[in-house]
Amino acid sequence: MKLSPRSYTILWDAHAWAGVLSSLILFVLFFLGSFALFAEELAPWQEPTFRAPGVVTEAEAVRIAQRLAEQETAARPVWFGISLPTAEEPWMKLWRMTPEGAIHSTWRDPVSGREIGERSDLGEFLNAMHFLEPVPFGKHLAGIASVVLLLLVVTGVLIQLGRLVREFVQFRPDGSRRVFWSDAHKAVSVVSSPFLFVFAITGGILCLADWYAPGVQAAALDGDPKALEAVVDWPTPQPASGQPGGAPDLAHALALAKARFPQSEHSWFFFDHLGDANGTVHLPGEIEGSLHAFTHLRVSREGAVLWERETGGGTLYTQVMDPLYGLHFATWASLPAKVVYALLSWLMAFGILSGNLLWLERRRLQGKSRFDTVLARLTAGVCAGLPLAVAGLFLANQFLPAELADRPRWEHTVFFVVWAVGVGSALLDGAPAAASRRLLILASAGLFAVPLIDAARMQRLPFASGSGFVLGAELGILALAVLLAGAARAIPRLQQKAPATMPAAVAT
Repeated sequence: MKLSPRSYTILWDAHAWAGVLSSLILFVLFFLGSFALFAEELAPWQEPTFRAPGVVTEAEAVRIAQRLAEQETAARPVWFGISLPTAEEPWMKLWRMTPEGAIHSTWRDPVSGREIGERSDLGEFLNAMHFLEPVPFGKHLAGIASVVLLLLVVTGVLIQLGRLVREFVQFRPDGSRRVFWSDAHKAVSVVSSPFLFVFAITGGILCLADWYAPGVQAAALDGDPKALEAVVDWPTPQPASGQPGGAPDLAHALALAKARFPQSEHSWFFFDHLGDANGTVHLPGEIEGSLHAFTHLRVSREGAVLWERETGGGTLYTQVMDPLYGLHFATWASLPAKVVYALLSWLMAFGILSGNLLWLERRRLQGKSRFDTVLARLTAGVCAGLPLAVAGLFLANQFLPAELADRPRWEHTVFFVVWAVGVGSALLDGAPAAASRRLLILASAGLFAVPLIDAARMQRLPFASGSGFVLGAELGILALAVLLAGAARAIPRLQQKAPATMPAAVAT
């Protein structure tokens, strides 16, 4: 099948402009997606005290959780959470929701029960940044970018109809810079198009649910909120009665969850209206190695099962969305598969970047506009500054005092300040390629230093912590440092490929 010249031009323009306008946001989402995959596994690296194995049994941890829940009943929080010790996080974590809706976490020593306060949330923060949640309106912006990504996938496939196999195997590294970026963009896009399609759909649904759900409820369900709850198989907990009540029996609730879902791992207790007579506890469970990974059980204060949900849920919506969610977050994947996912995430970030660079190269040959000049500098600052910000975050994790009050906020501030400095320096620099190379070298050097600094602080040899989680994190950091160093080294060579004028015939 071959498109008419007019159809091809329309699709190409739509693909190019949509890509350019969304590229920087999409680059951030995909580059940080690799860290989001390992948010839990990063916990022992970000908090050295997590590297020691757990020393309490599950029964002892549940007894401590029961005591903590009883102590919290007087405050009557709308929502409260407790996590049991796990292999990645051998401490107990508590979440409290403020009246304004913000959630703050603290840690408890499972042996002494002593409250330790907030510690580094490096992994959780990078996971949140994957959705742009820490940025005002960021999650909705990420959702819009995901919808645009779906448009890019569809238009890209239509443009390449009949040429997909050729574009997959065609790569001319010794050609001009425009040819290099064209081949790179097409090859990466062909390889990653199935993944991009899944991430575009799931990303849009996850990030824009609070926008489209009211519309669906009003248009298709006669405005009935209970009907929407039935469709998504997620009933709202019963409202507070205003009458006091104690905490649910957590040992009994956990026994019910294990009996109902014996294959699930249960590590969390989430309370609605704790301290109220209508208080409930929600026990989510997770099954490793499955697309349908999550189970749910809600238990009343009296110990009765109020709601349960098997893997996949009980409706068509949940049976479709659960595996898509599992594909997005690789819940089915073993460690090697998650590593492949992470590498694909970086590859797709490179594919998005190559599209921008192809646009800029074509426009350079035709005569750049002010828009192209700003875009080139923003591309350098945002895309090369982001790895530097990640390096700054890891270094801040090493140097900030463990007991520093509000420590997560300090780490987040370092991340955004370093990123802003990177973007600002690229905007002020008249040579985006040189600015990119400088930022990449700094990021690579910082990441190379991180495992060495941690080893010195812990008085051990590098890559010999005794923790598989820490070793995995350090190898991942080292791999990224090597990739960034390679990218910095390649920039001067790519600059030498640039012709002075547009060739007489330029293939698209």
